[in-house]
Amino acid sequence: METSDSLHARAVAGLDELRALLGPGAVAAEGSHDGDPGMVEELVDVGLAELRGILPSYTGPEAARLATVALELADVRSLLAGERTRRRVEGVVQVQRALARLRAVGSTEQMLMKAPEAVCEYCGFERALLWRIEERVVTPLAAYSARDPAWGEKVLHHFSSVHGPIMLDSLMLENEMLRRRAPLIVHDTSNSPGAMGKLLRRSNIRSYVSAPVMPEGRVIGGIHASTMAQDTVADRDVLWAFAEGYGYALERTILLERLHDQGERIRQLVGSTESVLTEIREAGLQITNTSKGLLATEAEPVRSAMLSAPVSPIHQILTSRELEIIELLAHGETNKQIAARMVVSEGTVKSHVGNILRKMQAANRAEAVSKFMRLTGPGAG
Repeated sequence: METSDSLHARAVAGLDELRALLGPGAVAAEGSHDGDPGMVEELVDVGLAELRGILPSYTGPEAARLATVALELADVRSLLAGERTRRRVEGVVQVQRALARLRAVGSTEQMLMKAPEAVCEYCGFERALLWRIEERVVTPLAAYSARDPAWGEKVLHHFSSVHGPIMLDSLMLENEMLRRRAPLIVHDTSNSPGAMGKLLRRSNIRSYVSAPVMPEGRVIGGIHASTMAQDTVADRDVLWAFAEGYGYALERTILLERLHDQGERIRQLVGSTESVLTEIREAGLQITNTSKGLLATEAEPVRSAMLSAPVSPIHQILTSRELEIIELLAHGETNKQIAARMVVSEGTVKSHVGNILRKMQAANRAEAVSKFMRLTGPGAG
């Protein structure tokens, strides 16, 4: 299978021969291709159209030569079309693989940092640059070169050394691309102005393709990529397909991260609410009977006369809730029974028991109950 370069060389040779046969006044002789693959294909189309119009009027050797040129150009044109189709089909498959890899990284930051690398590794480019656009300020985010590992850092350093922000208005081609919301192909970077032009020339990038990143029609940035040869319309279309899918994949990742953050906040809120409710529940439920001026305590555990007695040393050690629990322990009730009586979880009871043992310096429940009885018995205090 012939390469794109060899096909373009055959096309240029056929066009040159056509010009020699038809003379300087021929339509096919107008303009200059300058090695531009897109222009070469357009001139081949023009030449074939002209040949179809003039061949019937030619006879003899010239007719044979023109027919030979026509066949050569037609063959090249067919092969170029096939090559472009093959590149596009292959590009679509590779774009899917690139996006699958990026979706697997799992974070917005990594999706931004890894995008240029995925473009190069899967989509047939050698160098790529991702940039963000916010309030018409262009900010390069990540760059990658398949052959020069240090190129990415050089690019970011190049833009960081520029005095002041890079305004989108100073990047005329990119500005027009975003205005039209369509990809572009630049065949000659020698006249590109500003910081972008300097970067392209320093990097020996002769041509490049670019596409906007615009999930749901909202432009958030763009991607530059170059094969480091003459980039073609097929290259432009492949990058455009990647940029479209990448925009949606990036938005999906951002939304998932936001949902995760909201979920964490909700869990924290629920946890705080449960803690407050537990404190309220453990404090006992009191309902004021305003008609009688009394307090009803139907949901409150029964308290013994000992806890209503004057303050004893035990009151300086344990809280009122802990006093209730140790009294129930003294009556032989289990954690489960205490939890049911006090309308709390068994885990809450265990936590209180642990605090009681620690405060009373008791090795076990029996020792804690024994100390409790001594401190609250006759003559205590």
